[in-house]
Amino acid sequence: MPAAQPVPQDDEARRLRALQSYAVLDTESEQAYDDLTALAAQVLGVPIALVSLIDSDRQWFKSKVGLDVCETPRSQAFCDHAIRGHGVMVVPDATLDPRFADNPLVRGDPQIRFYAGAPLLNPEGEALGTLCIIDRQPREFGEHQRATLALLSRQVMAQLELRKRHAALSVALDSLKHHTQLLDNLSRHVPGVIYQYRLFPDGHSCFPYASQGLWDIYEVQLDEVATDAGLVYQRLHPQDREGVALSIQASALTLQPWRHEYRVVLPEQGERWRQGDAQPERLPDGSVLWHGFITDITERKRIEDVTHRLAYFDALTGLPNRRLLIDRLEHALGSQQRSGQKGALFFIDLDNFKHINDARGHSVGDALLQQVALRLGSLLRHDDTVARLGGDEFVVQIGNLGSDTEGAARQARAVAEKVREVLESRYDIDGFSYNSSGSIGITLFPRGHEGVDDLLREADTAMYRAKAGGRNRIEFFEAGMQTEVEERLAIEHDMQDGIERGQFDVHIQPQVDAQGTVVGGELLMRWTHPVRGVVPPNQFIPLAEESALILRLGDLVLQRACEALAQLQRDGLRLDLSVNVSPRQFRRADFVDRVRDALTHAGARAEGLILEVTEGLLIEHWADTVSRMDELVALGLRFSIDDFGTGYSSLAYLKKLPLYELKIDRTFVRDTPDDPNDTAIVEAILSVSKHLGLRVVAEGVETAEQAEFLRSRGCDCLQGYFYGRPEPLAAWLARQGRGFSAAPASAPGG
Repeated sequence: MPAAQPVPQDDEARRLRALQSYAVLDTESEQAYDDLTALAAQVLGVPIALVSLIDSDRQWFKSKVGLDVCETPRSQAFCDHAIRGHGVMVVPDATLDPRFADNPLVRGDPQIRFYAGAPLLNPEGEALGTLCIIDRQPREFGEHQRATLALLSRQVMAQLELRKRHAALSVALDSLKHHTQLLDNLSRHVPGVIYQYRLFPDGHSCFPYASQGLWDIYEVQLDEVATDAGLVYQRLHPQDREGVALSIQASALTLQPWRHEYRVVLPEQGERWRQGDAQPERLPDGSVLWHGFITDITERKRIEDVTHRLAYFDALTGLPNRRLLIDRLEHALGSQQRSGQKGALFFIDLDNFKHINDARGHSVGDALLQQVALRLGSLLRHDDTVARLGGDEFVVQIGNLGSDTEGAARQARAVAEKVREVLESRYDIDGFSYNSSGSIGITLFPRGHEGVDDLLREADTAMYRAKAGGRNRIEFFEAGMQTEVEERLAIEHDMQDGIERGQFDVHIQPQVDAQGTVVGGELLMRWTHPVRGVVPPNQFIPLAEESALILRLGDLVLQRACEALAQLQRDGLRLDLSVNVSPRQFRRADFVDRVRDALTHAGARAEGLILEVTEGLLIEHWADTVSRMDELVALGLRFSIDDFGTGYSSLAYLKKLPLYELKIDRTFVRDTPDDPNDTAIVEAILSVSKHLGLRVVAEGVETAEQAEFLRSRGCDCLQGYFYGRPEPLAAWLARQGRGFSAAPASAPGG
């Protein structure tokens, strides 16, 4: 790894002296620093966060999250580069950065890919080290995230300054033992109170000496406590009096330094936090005299409390977050294993939260989440845990369900039913009522040697089964579910590999007019795997839509469509090609540019290209949808609504959107003309389309009776096995130049 640029010796010596002045190297861990690193990891979403101090030949970690080692050689330290500047240093991908690509910390554990570090600058501008975050995956780091990291680094530096101040005060106090003549002058400059406290063998106590700060600390005058400390004890918080007394007694018995944090309740200042430090000595009469100081730590406690809540609690609902949930689950798992009692973990996902959030805005969505949190919290016992993982996902942990698995399952289901019922009650927000429900997955524990991650995964898997089963349901985890999940992951991996290896091919199913003449076709993706064989689209398309793979497949189909369209146009054929566009593909910021580039690269005119979109896509983000459709129509292409009648089927958007075509879903065509309900729906769609000037394509035409019925009702275009099965695009294109009509198949397919 290229070494960091050398620092002038005088500057480095000055920096090292500054670091040594804080006397922090090789000290024990402290809660204040650990809370800040935990907060950095939580807020910025990384597995590793460190407070790194750069010594002469090493970097040493005062606090760490996600890393076991305490120090590394300075030659390997990213932070040695970060302290050269005063801003946040970001390395998006260490493997691509010549400074770090060969670093042992990149090539080996902890496998650093992403790094960001904010220098810890003392008041003189010397960089003592950094607050840094690390990820094992490359990532981007925006300005808001940089500002957050810089803010947290200043909090770390503030803790170091506070530590240094307390250390300085302790040194000053030791010196005062032998230089009492300086006491009065010092007491006027040190925050808090410098005092002597004496405890007599009979339990009587007093303050023989106290500086002027006594009033600020206890709101008492020295003459009020010089012979009896009772008034000070009255100022102690009722819940802290016993702890203060016991700590003083322990110090008196052992003559060890007294150090204690406690609260006081004062007539003017109200409740405040204090920290006392004192050194005891035993006097000839058997009494103990402490020499010490007491400071106001209220602000520090407030910051620590805020930091702790941000690190371990959800800011919106006040519920425990994932980090605190995992801590409690680990404790519960160990406790249940020791006691033989069963517990249960619920994974809850709100069923239609996204629709409410998108339609009514985040303020309504946030209010609904807060109501959900209150309902769950009021329903469960004090020892149970309700946590929010993020978004609309909640987790409930309950314990002490008995030692019998069957009985525990019955109790868990009973609780889950109460949760399900309370979640489906109406939500009143700003004068409006909203409906929601929850899909709940349950796993029981302990069963073997499973860990917390296993429990969360099992409950999550069961929740997805509940959602797939119709939503607002309860499902228990079963071993077979994990097999299904692993199979889904395997298919997703094979899909990614298949795209790279060219296993996906584009087929086309012809579309014909009322006379049976081919007028175009719909492009369809097909996958032939070397081991799985032909994988049905209903297996791989839903998985692709859940991941980014649908974007790569969509680009492939769009590219092939434009190339085929250009070939048809060169041959003088006026045939339309339809391409399905997924919501994720349509929402890409550069989708319009991608369509334009595909047409240009292929040399095709846009008027032969039809984009098929779903009804659900049309109603989400209405303004953006209309704007994007207008841009694409301006290029010359046209839009079709796929599977019309199965979604929202609103006449309002039919009038307002730049549409060319409706496709009647095969579920309505399948039972026509025998089923009166489906027949009426098809006739209604054809009538509405005619009045609105929209072309209609009927999908799933498989029989002569269906074809005759649709033609007699004025359907413009037909598509289905009756006219042709999907076939490779290249073969279909080769026949078009010879003139081609789709003759009815001798026997309809499935």
